[in-house]
Amino acid sequence: MNTKALLTLLTLGGVWGASFLFIKVIVDETSPLEMAEGRLFLGALAIGVLMAVRRTRIPTRRSLWLPLAFWALLGVAVPFTLIGWAEEHIESGTASVLNSSMPLFTALFAAIFLIEEQFTTARAAGLALGFLGVAVLTGGDVTDLGDSSLLGALAMIGAAACYGSAAVFARTLLRQDDPLGLSGAQLALGSLLLLPAVFATGGVPDYTLSLEAWLSLLALGTAGTGVGVAMYMWLIDNVGSVRSSLVTYVVPVVGLFLGWAVLDESIGAHTVVGFVLIIAGVAAVMRGQAPSSQRLSLAAEAAPAE
Repeated sequence: MNTKALLTLLTLGGVWGASFLFIKVIVDETSPLEMAEGRLFLGALAIGVLMAVRRTRIPTRRSLWLPLAFWALLGVAVPFTLIGWAEEHIESGTASVLNSSMPLFTALFAAIFLIEEQFTTARAAGLALGFLGVAVLTGGDVTDLGDSSLLGALAMIGAAACYGSAAVFARTLLRQDDPLGLSGAQLALGSLLLLPAVFATGGVPDYTLSLEAWLSLLALGTAGTGVGVAMYMWLIDNVGSVRSSLVTYVVPVVGLFLGWAVLDESIGAHTVVGFVLIIAGVAAVMRGQAPSSQRLSLAAEAAPAE
């Protein structure tokens, strides 16, 4: 990995890691649905500008729009909302660590649904180790559904599962088009599909936010959701999907640090142990990839990691 690629990876890890801080600030003043709608709209605008510069078009084949709509729901609309709701109940640093379990779900769903994937011993061990870390980080009595922090953690795990399944879905159906155009279509459709839920639950969206929350939303939408996806695809194109996936290790470190430094969140022993186990599990899963599974399509990697 050359210097430019390394700097891009570290910058992307910082941007996506900071996204959890921005979400925490935003959901203190507006609903998770409105937060998700705002970041999708701004992200679609940012991708649209990049597409205009590159003269990239959104795919127009009718046969693709229904799969794209499903991909938008699974890959952005639902997980963005779940993350916002989760951060109403858990700390942003914890959310960033739980989000890093996404590659575990990708490997699990790929082994189930993709014939070319091989469920190796290393992958199985990595999944077991990673999910043990999730259990440690979640803590508490898993049957106590009245515990808001537990529900928040479960929502965060659900978001990571959505990301993982969306990546697998993309690999099966979305291989023929420019990934930037696909990402633009995904964000735009996600924004449109989320609007009915926003109006049904809260009426006309009210973005009367403080300056701090507005700046957080702008950064989350344009940088984290729009530019971040383009940076990730540039990395895949230049250094490959396996090296690009190293961003998984950077995001929770940044998320934990910013939560501690800016929001005065605590970092307990269970957080550290859970973090180490999840990252070790993800590393084992990545090292256990079969050669066929390392040749990921660009479209499959376009799903946001945060």
